[in-house]
Amino acid sequence: MNKSTPSILYVPKPGVIHTNQNPMTTKKISLSLSFLLICAVGANAQEDKAQRDAATAAMQAKTAADTTGKLWTKGGTIQLNMSQVNLTNWTAGGFSSVSGIAMFNGFANRKKGRFAWDNSAALAYGLLAQDKHDAVKTDDRIELNTKYGYELKKAWYLAALAQFKTQFTEGKDAATDARISDFMAPAYLLIGLGADYKPNDHFSAFISPATARFTFVGDQQLADAGAFGVDAATYDAQGVKLTNGASSLFEFGGYVRLMYTHDLAKNINFLTRGDIFTNYLKDPQNMVVNWETLFTFKVNNWFAATLNTLLIYDDKAQIMKPWGDTNEQYVGKGTQFKETIGLGITLKL
Repeated sequence: MNKSTPSILYVPKPGVIHTNQNPMTTKKISLSLSFLLICAVGANAQEDKAQRDAATAAMQAKTAADTTGKLWTKGGTIQLNMSQVNLTNWTAGGFSSVSGIAMFNGFANRKKGRFAWDNSAALAYGLLAQDKHDAVKTDDRIELNTKYGYELKKAWYLAALAQFKTQFTEGKDAATDARISDFMAPAYLLIGLGADYKPNDHFSAFISPATARFTFVGDQQLADAGAFGVDAATYDAQGVKLTNGASSLFEFGGYVRLMYTHDLAKNINFLTRGDIFTNYLKDPQNMVVNWETLFTFKVNNWFAATLNTLLIYDDKAQIMKPWGDTNEQYVGKGTQFKETIGLGITLKL
């Protein structure tokens, strides 16, 4: 009997994968897996970049109020300018005098999301006192503004604006000492709806094609005279008053308000603002114009010099004007202009 050949048991080496597949097929599978892995990593990288870009855009779109929780931005300045002249046995003549002007300019603005609410106030009052003369007024102003808007697209807002103007005390003509104005005589209230363009913190333009303007004359004597465009009182042939003068005037028209401010140098700030109103209902060519400029020259944290100008034209504001070279006067239209230069204490709020 022939001896059989002994069986040999084959044990695979640890860690080695044995397959009957062709080596070339194995290589193709490895390359495919590597390609899929690279694609997956690239897709993840693209997704992460998109998420980062979206987060960055969201942060840039947020206002300071969104990121800090501070909804209101407030500020303002109080200025007190004084001058004094004292003369004793002064051969050149003149009067001793004391004068002063107090001014306040402030703002309070609220921004949340697409809603913006801007508020501002400008107040001023000045007096001049001379020897043996009653004190006379040199400045008198009350102006309040508020504007509420909704952002339609970048820098453009649908906005509503309200403005109120009047003065603190009565005003007298320098030549005749006659009363020509008073508190709430006149007073102006303007309400408009339109578009507000604010590309940056330096410039803004409000344009309203639909604006209501009210003029109030709270002094009956001035109202009877038809001051500031209201209907005057009527009288009979003997001069007996039949009807009182109107105490208010309504106008409807278009309104534009522009404002620009910029630091010309480290200690010099420039501000200008102007508005124009035209009445659709009567004489639209006779526009009401207000234009103000203000230069502030800062000396230090407490002292500053200011140069302020204000130009006003309103054909309904009647002004006492001299008749030629005589001492007589008549009432007529005219451009009003005021310039104020001051150096004094400035407190920043």
